[in-house]
Amino acid sequence: MERNIIFKCPRTGMNVQHWLSDSASDAADTHVSVRCPACAALHFVNTASGKMLSEAIGRRRGLGDQPDPSRP
Repeated sequence: MERNIIFKCPRTGMNVQHWLSDSASDAADTHVSVRCPACAALHFVNTASGKMLSEAIGRRRGLGDQPDPSRP
């Protein structure tokens, strides 16, 4: 059975919906590549939560929305 996920495009800020096939795993750490209709780029989206891979990496490293000015 297919299911619909919604994710936010990091380039445009638009909410984008995408259909996942039955073969997509629901494991918490599984990401699939999705061609974004809003910006035509390839994004990696978590199959369980709909969050972007870049969001998970940012939280793990403790990064916020703003870059650290002390880093080059």
